[in-house]
Amino acid sequence: MSNDIELRNTFDKVSELYDLVRPHYPELLFDTIVKVVRLDEDAKLLEIGPGTGQATEPLVKRGYDITAVELGSNLAEFAREKLANYKNLKIITGAFEEINLESTSFDLIYSATAFHWIKPEVKFKKSYDLLKNGGYLAIIHTNHVSEEREDKFFYATQPIYNRYYPEEKDFNVRVKLVEDLKLDKYDNKYFIPVFFKTFPLVVRYSASKYIQLLNTYSAVISMKPEQRIKFLKDIEELIDEKFGGSIQKHFAMGLTLLRKKMKTKDLSRNNN
Repeated sequence: MSNDIELRNTFDKVSELYDLVRPHYPELLFDTIVKVVRLDEDAKLLEIGPGTGQATEPLVKRGYDITAVELGSNLAEFAREKLANYKNLKIITGAFEEINLESTSFDLIYSATAFHWIKPEVKFKKSYDLLKNGGYLAIIHTNHVSEEREDKFFYATQPIYNRYYPEEKDFNVRVKLVEDLKLDKYDNKYFIPVFFKTFPLVVRYSASKYIQLLNTYSAVISMKPEQRIKFLKDIEELIDEKFGGSIQKHFAMGLTLLRKKMKTKDLSRNNN
């Protein structure tokens, strides 16, 4: 699917639906971050793109001081209300590229299924500047995967996608297996990779629930209304007629942990 940076604005239109139907991140993923990074109780965290707070709550409930930067005003307000009981959370509305934050002030910066929406020339450089020496960047990505070489639902939907998205080629590639997943791309000028792991998740969707899920994806939200209605109707009918009214979707949450590179002068100081 095209990664047009402006599509990141679409999620703000469906905040409640997004929170309802998007697959949630497993607690084990956050346990792993805390363990690998060795977060102290007084650690300061920055979350990029909290959305409705699905990846915010698992860490803020542990007592960490979290600042979250959310582009969408509706999403930010939804998360504020949802997590209003946590006094150790501050949600700032705005683009990460434009928000002014104190440099070298965070122990961990993390982003869940949002980091790819940050402008490439900014995301690693600014994260580097905001992290303390030895700080970590955690990139969490939701991957659509298959547990089989032949994903029947994936291939059954391809004629529909090709009909409504004739200019897109991404739909014609094979669906990935969990073992095919690798750590997210990173800028080695600023970071060193230290850890990668996947966290598989299986969710069963009725035809109507799956349509709700599709309605939270940027490419569907941005479709013309008449086209979107027809597209979703075709997908729903396919699930009802060919798959008995429900499907199993396989996801794998990929966790990439990167450590901030120390500057040359800092390395020299440590060696003296």
